[in-house]
Amino acid sequence: MKLWEKGKLFGLLNIVDIIVILLVVAAVVGVGAKTSVLRKMTAKSTVSPVRTEVFVDDILPVTAAAPKVGDVVRELSSGEELGVVKDVKVEDHVEKASDAQGNWHMNPVPGRKSVTLTLEGDLTAYNNQFRVGTMNIKVGSKITISSDLYQFESVIIGVEEIR
Repeated sequence: MKLWEKGKLFGLLNIVDIIVILLVVAAVVGVGAKTSVLRKMTAKSTVSPVRTEVFVDDILPVTAAAPKVGDVVRELSSGEELGVVKDVKVEDHVEKASDAQGNWHMNPVPGRKSVTLTLEGDLTAYNNQFRVGTMNIKVGSKITISSDLYQFESVIIGVEEIR
């Protein structure tokens, strides 16, 4: 018996048959790996009440007045709920500027505001990391949040599990 005879391997399989077999084996291995990873992720997931603080900087006063206590806030790309607004703090936006003597001061910027929103909601934790959609909820992360009436680019400044 020859290794390659009449376009067939060992006289039994041609190259197309080998490619089809390899594709089927790769698909079975891929599906098996994906389902085992998903099983591991969902097995270690828990839902906990979480308080999240987000900071929105350098916005117009009319925009700063939009968030109200009781608004439902969602992460924009996934549409998943981040929480309900429990507190809204609006302050003047400040920037560093120097005076005539060269001293630096934090000065309010006319017509600009900064907003801190406190949100409370049930978030899912995978392996002890809170997530909304595909985004990890961590201090320092940038997140786009939206409600029925507004949308902000914000930074997470606090994450705390409510016990």
